[in-house]
Amino acid sequence: MSTSVVEGKGLLLKADPIAAAFRNEVKASLAQCLRPPKLVGILATSSAPSRNYAEFTKKQCAELGVEFVLKTTGAAVSSDLGEGEGVEEAIIEANEDTSVDGIMVCILPSTLITEAIKHSSHFLPDGLTDC
Repeated sequence: MSTSVVEGKGLLLKADPIAAAFRNEVKASLAQCLRPPKLVGILATSSAPSRNYAEFTKKQCAELGVEFVLKTTGAAVSSDLGEGEGVEEAIIEANEDTSVDGIMVCILPSTLITEAIKHSSHFLPDGLTDC
């Protein structure tokens, strides 16, 4: 592990070796699955950082062997649509798809999360299911 002591600041750890161990563990676990797990990301905001986060997640999933599908709705599709618009419908659609193992809503303001997701009767906050 690559470390160094920064005067008066403590111990500086390099993240890559630590992350590599976790990536390897996840890959080994996924290799035991009958099929790659499928994660649906829902993006309903025009926020560039949220879109970047979703694209980064897609890249990381591909490297790990997880199928990632990005579903865009609301302001992510058109400036004529509202931030968060269509999130609840997208969650319901993903929940009804038996090939989907997990759903991730890509960063929304907390007020939209409360309204669009928390009160959705189809929202199951349990993360990825066993494959």
